Amino acid sequence: MAQTLNTAEAIGELRDQLEHTDLSLELPGVGDARRERTELIDQIDDYLLPRLRRVDAPLLAVLGGSTGAGKSTITNSLVGDAVTLAGVLRPTTRAPVLVCNPEDLPWFEDADGVLAGLPRSTGATAVGSIGLRLAPSTALSPGLAILDAPDIDSVEVANHDLAAQLLGAADLWIFVTTAARYADAVPWEYLGLAQERSAALAVVINRIPPGSEDEVTHHFTAMLSERGLGTTTVFAIAERDLVEERIGVELDPVRDWLHSLASDAAERQILVRSTLDGALASLPDRVERIASALDEQSAQIGNLEDIARRRYAQALVDIDMELDRGTLLRGEVLDQWREFVGTGALMSKLESGVSKVRDTLRGMFSSGPSPDEQATGQLESNLLIVTRDAVDRASLDIVEKWEQSPAGQHVLRGAPRGIERAGADLGGKIEHELRAWEQYVLDLVREQSGDKVVIARTVSTGINGVGVALMIAVFSQTGGITGGEAAVAGGTAAVSQAVLTAVFGEQAIRDLARDARKNLISRIERLLDHDVKRFEALVGGASVPGNDLRSSMQNVAAASE
Repeated sequence: MAQTLNTAEAIGELRDQLEHTDLSLELPGVGDARRERTELIDQIDDYLLPRLRRVDAPLLAVLGGSTGAGKSTITNSLVGDAVTLAGVLRPTTRAPVLVCNPEDLPWFEDADGVLAGLPRSTGATAVGSIGLRLAPSTALSPGLAILDAPDIDSVEVANHDLAAQLLGAADLWIFVTTAARYADAVPWEYLGLAQERSAALAVVINRIPPGSEDEVTHHFTAMLSERGLGTTTVFAIAERDLVEERIGVELDPVRDWLHSLASDAAERQILVRSTLDGALASLPDRVERIASALDEQSAQIGNLEDIARRRYAQALVDIDMELDRGTLLRGEVLDQWREFVGTGALMSKLESGVSKVRDTLRGMFSSGPSPDEQATGQLESNLLIVTRDAVDRASLDIVEKWEQSPAGQHVLRGAPRGIERAGADLGGKIEHELRAWEQYVLDLVREQSGDKVVIARTVSTGINGVGVALMIAVFSQTGGITGGEAAVAGGTAAVSQAVLTAVFGEQAIRDLARDARKNLISRIERLLDHDVKRFEALVGGASVPGNDLRSSMQNVAAASE
């Protein structure tokens, strides 16, 4: 008993993981994996867990088969009462009917027992289109229940799916076919499924022309043997006129066989155990197929995410290169800066010493709109343009690459409009980060200045002016500032260097420029990390990895030994 409980617990864990698998990408073969997953969850819920917990529950025989094979007629004939609808309209069995002895009714009324997901009723009709109608009858011996399932080839998809679910919950499959259809593909598909799961199986061939019973049975059993099902019990029913819509003595062999199973507890347990063991033995291959599909999904998702991440990483490189090229040194403010530099007046004053720097800064920043405010505003605008342009190009490239694969095409069908451009909130985030960076630069200047910035402190906007000079140095040179580097934008870098050298000294400005540049790139990287999440969100949430399913399956196997 302890082993059974452990097996049930292990299967319960496997079932929970199956429920959280994500097979949403439309890849080749994914439809089969989804059906496998659904069928496996259904069988765990409807059969494995209830049967493991209650091994002594009545044997459940499910009558399944093709449309018009006569399942409902056989059910009514076995019971001796019209418990399920039989007629000419197709599909006839629209909702499953379970017949059992009244003593066994509590086993099937339990919502946590067999077929736990189906609502129950004991009235004339089922609850909804998929409800399970319970029909107690003393015509059946205790220990045996018969379930008339919908057609396996029903034109109604819900009926077809429910029939497959019910067959998965059976201790015994009684497959009903006819002399005209036993060689069709659909019956053999389900018989093959029974073989895969080692389910206890019997076949009823109905409506055989009188006198042809032996011939049909011989041919059919030969087909079973060829497919490894040679031990299957086969019943042949000749076509006769129905009496009160029921089959007569021709059905006696089936009735007697079922009642012998019900009356012999040991034989019944052998059959139940055989089907249970077969269902457990079928799990590894079925779980592996789902795990393999998850591996493929994960590989495709990883590929899509890798495309997005690599392209955004390249966008960061592109932005960094634009900073190197001095692209941001544009606009009217910097044109005025270059014009001022071009006169040579500033350079001559700088060469006169630190006292001249004070006069120069006062002249530049004391009247009208402060050049430092104009310069920082222009830098913000230019960096915003450069960053948005890089992200727009990255987004478009990602969309174009994703469209080249089935997985990417599927993901993009659910994408919001404008996914091929930078996110709508990126502009505001860039502005916020740039202002924070400008403040960081000014704080850096204050930290590093000490007594050396006395000159700047005597001017109301001195700190800002030195900060602008540092920002311009960051945007105009690569890897810090050195005396030997060429000026960018008509002398901008050289003037910035002269101002900064006059205040801090050459070695200090190398460290300041490097620190400021690193901080800016880090902020831009965070912005791109945020924006790429638009694409990562499209490929789905977290899913149970295939290897986790395999580990759970190993736990089931260990518990079942």
